[in-house]
Amino acid sequence: MKTELRSMGFRKTIWLPVALMLVLLGGCLEMHLVWSPDGKRAAVIAKDGLHFCDPEGKLTPLLLPGVDQVAWFSDSQRLAVSRVREVGDWTSIAQALGSERAAAVTAEAEGIWSKLEAGGQWSILTVEMAKEKRQSLVDIFLRDHRGEALRAKLSPGDWDKVKSDHLDFAELLVVRLDGDQILPGTVLHESLEKIEDIRVSPEDRAIAFTTDLTPDNDDECRLLLALVDSAGATTVAQHTAAYPDWTSDARSLVYFQAAEGGNKDDLRLATLVRREVFSDGGQIKLQEKPDDLAGTVFSGHSRVRCLHDGRIIFNSVEFSLPVATKDLDAERENLFVLDPARQATLTRVIPRGEEEKMPKGLTFFELSPDEKQILIGGFGGEVSVLTMATGDVAVWQKAGDYNLMAAPVWRSNDEITYARRNPTVDGKRPDRKAEIVLQKVSPAKGDHEAVLSKDWSADMLESVFSPSDKK
Repeated sequence: MKTELRSMGFRKTIWLPVALMLVLLGGCLEMHLVWSPDGKRAAVIAKDGLHFCDPEGKLTPLLLPGVDQVAWFSDSQRLAVSRVREVGDWTSIAQALGSERAAAVTAEAEGIWSKLEAGGQWSILTVEMAKEKRQSLVDIFLRDHRGEALRAKLSPGDWDKVKSDHLDFAELLVVRLDGDQILPGTVLHESLEKIEDIRVSPEDRAIAFTTDLTPDNDDECRLLLALVDSAGATTVAQHTAAYPDWTSDARSLVYFQAAEGGNKDDLRLATLVRREVFSDGGQIKLQEKPDDLAGTVFSGHSRVRCLHDGRIIFNSVEFSLPVATKDLDAERENLFVLDPARQATLTRVIPRGEEEKMPKGLTFFELSPDEKQILIGGFGGEVSVLTMATGDVAVWQKAGDYNLMAAPVWRSNDEITYARRNPTVDGKRPDRKAEIVLQKVSPAKGDHEAVLSKDWSADMLESVFSPSDKK
C-alpha cells in the first residue's frame, strides 16, 4: 500500500505493511454500560435507548429513546447524553447545515432536477451519491420543493425511497436524575455529524466531544467544546482522532491530530497535541498554537487518557522500516506513557513479554478510578487488566469464535463489568451468547462474580453486547 506521511514538517512516501494498516484502521468497542462514579447505578444503552440498572442487575424501563452515548458527571446525578432523532424536512436540515453548505446542496439538487427534466435517468444522475449522505440531502430537498412533479419523473420504487428518506440528527444535552426518571435539559449542540465520544471536564463545567468530520469518512473527527450551562459549541480542532481527554486542571485538551493533506485512504503521520481552551478567567479561549507532544501514524481510534500527575497514556503501533514479510503479522499496538513536564522519551506500558496476552489493536483501554490499573478490551471479547506498577497482565477472557462488542468498564478500583461468553456445548452455540457480569479483579480470579443480566430478555442482552444497528 502506497502511503504519504506528513507531520511536524516531515514528508515522505513509503509502503506500509498491510497488517499494520489493519491494526490502525480498526473500529472501536461501544460503551453500552457505564457505571456512575459512586457505583450505585449504571447507564445501560440498548437499541431503544437509555435504561439504568443497579448493582444487582435490576433494569429500569426505557427512560430516554435514541440515546447512543453517555458520560457521567462527578456528582453521579447528571449525564451528558448523545441521542439521535430522525429529521425529514429541508428547513431543519438547512439550518443545521449552515448557509454555505445548504446553498451547495441546493445548487446540486437543482442541477439534477434540470437534467431530470431534460430526460436524464434518476439512477444515473444520482449514482455517485448513492453511498453518501448527500444522496439523502438531494432527495429531501427535491421532495420538499418539487413534490408531485418529482414523483411523476421517478419509478414507483425510486419514489418510495425518496418519499421515506430522512437523516439522523445528533443532539448533545445534559440530563438530570430524579429517582429513576430522567429530566432532559437544554440541547447544547445538534448537527448531522454523528457524535463519537463525550468527555466531561474534571470540574463538570464543560464537555468535550468529537463528531464525524465528513459524511463518507468516519475515521477523522471534529473536536468541539460546549459549556454545560449554555447552548452552542466551539470547534477546537479538525482532522482529529475520536478519543481526546482533559488535563487534570480542566484547562486543556489532549488529542491526536492528523497531518494536513491526503485522504481517507492514506495513512499519515499524526501529532499528539495539548491545547489550552480556557483562559485564566475561565472563559473559552483557544491557545493559538497547540503544544506538540509526540508523533505517530494517524489512527482515528487513537485514545488519550490524562493522569492526575500530568502523565499521558495513549495507544499506538511501534514500528520500524524496512520490515521483513514474515514479520508483518507481528505488528501490534502498545500503550505508551509520556510525561510532558519532564520532556522524557516515550515509555512502553505493556512489557514485551506480556504483549501476546493482549489484542493486536488496543483501541479500547480505560484507567481504573485510582489510576493503578488499565482495563483493555478487544473485538473478540478479550478482557485483560494490566497493573501499572508491575506491568503484569491478568487475562479474564480470551478471544472467542464470535465478537462481543460491548466495552468492558470499571465500576470501582477492583470491580469490572464485561460480557462473559457462554461456552459452547457439544459444538453448539448457546442461545444466549454471553451474560453481563460484575467481577472482582482481586484478590483471586473467579471470586465474587455476579451475573447482572440473568433476568434480562435475550433481545435486551443481545442489544447491549452486540454491535448496534442504530449507529
